[in-house]
Amino acid sequence: MKWRRIVVMIAASCALDARGTAIEPASNQWRLESKDELSSAKLTLTLPAQQKVKGWLSSGRPLLTVRCDRGSLAVYVETGVALEVTQVDQQIVRVRFDDAEFRPERWREVGNWTVSSRHPEQLLGQLLRARRFVLEFAPFSSEPVQADFAVQGLTQYAELLARSCGTELPAKSSPEQTKH
Repeated sequence: MKWRRIVVMIAASCALDARGTAIEPASNQWRLESKDELSSAKLTLTLPAQQKVKGWLSSGRPLLTVRCDRGSLAVYVETGVALEVTQVDQQIVRVRFDDAEFRPERWREVGNWTVSSRHPEQLLGQLLRARRFVLEFAPFSSEPVQADFAVQGLTQYAELLARSCGTELPAKSSPEQTKH
């Protein structure tokens, strides 16, 4: 009986994709990638998506990055798959925070696998107030996919972000205000 419970627990913790391959779980933790955590000149925070996304002939786990470099803020997503070919710098994505409706936005295509917000200060403020961020984008020759990020832990870095990015922090909101 004891062994059966252990086997069931192990089986339940190992998710499988459509081909029966084990899916590695996301860490759900922001990772500080600055060489000097106390440095106020450079700061990079990354967060992997909850799951991999599937594109044409490949799949990958998107990575959300917030980077401050000497007062310049960038918020971007490395998609993990090649993006649909568009006119130069014209990636249309859809974003959603918590339970709000999706809304379309025009992001910059930084590379064939990376898109960047045109309004990083506004996006950072929304990320700091949210528990969940979903970015929908179109991989090359594929249907749109959704990268789902559990962003609630970003607030622990709020003061460090404000110092590094030279930006004002949004007013702290109550949980009722963050629900849409």
